[in-house]
Amino acid sequence: MSKDKKPVRKKVVKTAEKKPKPATSRSRTTSRKQNDQFPLLFSRQNYMYMLVGVGLIALGLILMIGGQMPSPDVWDESLIYSFRRTVLAPIVIIAGLAVEIYAIFK
Repeated sequence: MSKDKKPVRKKVVKTAEKKPKPATSRSRTTSRKQNDQFPLLFSRQNYMYMLVGVGLIALGLILMIGGQMPSPDVWDESLIYSFRRTVLAPIVIIAGLAVEIYAIFK
């Protein structure tokens, strides 16, 4: 190697980069912006229909309970197989399920 050669120096170019801001806690303004971008799927009316549907299902189940015999020695079919338990309660439960399906699709 010869002494008259200088070492090659590389040029360093600095660019102005923006540093990311540290994450801060959510404020009300950011949650409102997110709600504008992603609106809720269900409205208040949908939730009211859902509540009515759950109420109808619960009413149907309440109509179906019971059937205790007054005496353990006597079997009374009219208590077990009454109109309320075999017809009315299932119709109310099915109506509640229909209201739930309507609330979801509306």
